[in-house]
Amino acid sequence: MTMKPMKRYTREFKEEAVRLLLTSDKSAKELARELGVTDVSLSYWKRQALANGEHPEQAKPGAIQISRTVLEQENIRLKKENLMLRQQREILKKSLGILSTDPLQGGMP
Repeated sequence: MTMKPMKRYTREFKEEAVRLLLTSDKSAKELARELGVTDVSLSYWKRQALANGEHPEQAKPGAIQISRTVLEQENIRLKKENLMLRQQREILKKSLGILSTDPLQGGMP
């Protein structure tokens, strides 16, 4: 049986992973899968960060730094979500307009 070498992650990567876990609506398993780490590691990093007072509510200025690529990915995700919500709103507006018109007012004598 061959042992896999343990991956080492930078402190910045761990901080960003914990920040994403605390601020996103994703589960630890889902986020861990996206980041390519185990959910056990992610939970451990979260416990460490909370024990050290590094979570967003108690962060010192500059303690948590977000990489540009993470911000760009989040921006893209939010733009897609915004577009989807606008489309849903327009569909609801149209359906409300169709349902609220009186068919007898259409000019029938």
